[in-house]
Amino acid sequence: MMAEAYAVRLKTALSPSAMASLGAAYPSMVQALADHYGEREPAEGTRSPLAAVLAAAVTGGGEKAQADEYLAALDRAGLLQAEALAAVEPTELIDTLRDQGVKLPARSAVMLKRLAGWFAGRFPDEEDSGDEVASPTPGLRQDLTALSGIGQAKADAILLFGLGRPAYPLDRGTYRVLVRHGWIDPWADYDEVSQLLVHATGERTGELARLSDWMTAVAKDFCKPGSPRCQSCPLKPLLPEQGPLQPD
Repeated sequence: MMAEAYAVRLKTALSPSAMASLGAAYPSMVQALADHYGEREPAEGTRSPLAAVLAAAVTGGGEKAQADEYLAALDRAGLLQAEALAAVEPTELIDTLRDQGVKLPARSAVMLKRLAGWFAGRFPDEEDSGDEVASPTPGLRQDLTALSGIGQAKADAILLFGLGRPAYPLDRGTYRVLVRHGWIDPWADYDEVSQLLVHATGERTGELARLSDWMTAVAKDFCKPGSPRCQSCPLKPLLPEQGPLQPD
């Protein structure tokens, strides 16, 4: 499995103490976040595979209302089909959505057009978008990051929230939380930390989606860049005895 393939590399890249610390703290961390934020609402099962991919690309997996707004505007314009969206010019897409009352940055318009073209080529039949054999996750991730405008975190958000694959879209907020609690080493790179979290969840996509939502929320609400609000944070009991560590 993908997490197992990274296990040996992770052991050499992350210190044993950091790995053991995260593994030991993970159940308590998840329980504390669940108690504070409640269970994550189920993913929008009524969205088509393309709609789910586009929503994840636009919002990174969050902001359901914003994603629904974009998708509704695309649908009204007849562009919620991969081939149609891939064929439209970015300026036309921007103007069309603006007429629908939705503002789309030029960079996002180009990205969505390219993403739709990739989707149309990769999944000519949308029902095959979850086929593990025809579309292995590492290959999908490589394809996505090769598209202009899609970095590692956005690719992983598309994989997780759009295609239901085991991936963790690591953002700076999650990184801060993990470093300040001593759960990862400050020098660990994106792939190392992302795959460590995938491994911690046992590659369960529902748990990964829930964890991503919770970690984004706790970083926004409490673990701020300059002055963390540790006293009221649900993860305060899990801090090191000396207090929060600081990212380099």
